[in-house]
Amino acid sequence: MPSTKRARSTRQRANASTRSLVITIDGPAGVGKSTAAKTLARRLGLMYLDTGATYRTLAYAARRRQLHPVADADRIAELARQLPIELRVRDDGSLQVRLSGEDISAAIRTEEVTEAAALVSQHPPVRRALVKRQRELADRHGVVVEGRDTGSVVFPKASHKFFLDADPEVRAHRRQRELARLYGARSPIAQIREQLHFRDGLDRTRRVGPLVKPRGAIAINTTHRTINQVVQMMLRHIRRNRPER
Repeated sequence: MPSTKRARSTRQRANASTRSLVITIDGPAGVGKSTAAKTLARRLGLMYLDTGATYRTLAYAARRRQLHPVADADRIAELARQLPIELRVRDDGSLQVRLSGEDISAAIRTEEVTEAAALVSQHPPVRRALVKRQRELADRHGVVVEGRDTGSVVFPKASHKFFLDADPEVRAHRRQRELARLYGARSPIAQIREQLHFRDGLDRTRRVGPLVKPRGAIAINTTHRTINQVVQMMLRHIRRNRPER
């Protein structure tokens, strides 16, 4: 019996330690944030949260209601406060996004929704509403969260912060492969370069939550690294710097 109690106590301490972990991964599109975050969350037994998916879902819901991403900012902010969103990582590692119970995982990855999300995310009331929702989603769990302002705005006191980047040409080709997997069609690389350039400009210059390297974040260039190599670098840093319990 004593050994059983000790084992139970050890598990409880481990669970408490895991719940306290908040790990942020920021960076522009095409640097491998999503795959690295999902892999890291799985390795550590943490919840995975894609903040970008919440903005895409909001943009998708707004388009359904025929709301303009700029002119109807106040109505979209109200929608954000009530957004019935569910996020779940499937067994194959892909992210399932549900809106009012409907699976919209593929629908929110179109270029139209991507551009609408970039515009919607410029509005301070919208960002405040979704940051609150993102914190609520992560409140009861340890979490690996990825996006563009997770370490600077959403979780500024995160246990560990990382910032990923890669060469623009590599990012464009990665995005092209992602779109091909989702839709079976290969978009012209010049079009993807232009879209990434447009999105980067919006992300880096917006008034609230711009894309920056958060204070204290570990920078990792993924241009010539595999996802496993990136995750191993993160794990080494986390294990070296994890506080004793």
